[in-house]
Amino acid sequence: MTAYQEKIKTALMNGALLQCTEGKNYKTWLVYPNGTIEIVRRDSAEKVCESCFGSLVFGEPNGIRWYKK
Repeated sequence: MTAYQEKIKTALMNGALLQCTEGKNYKTWLVYPNGTIEIVRRDSAEKVCESCFGSLVFGEPNGIRWYKK
């Protein structure tokens, strides 16, 4: 993964949620635990989701999150 993708992964591991819109013009962003929002590139977010599929929880209304045991 690139440094940018690692940044997204680290944010998820530290409690951020990955959210996105649906439709023709996808938008993707991270929501940090303190409420801060950061726009991220969709292609990089998809790569992180593919690479870390087993460590992520999908389908929750608040967004994609890192699975914490």
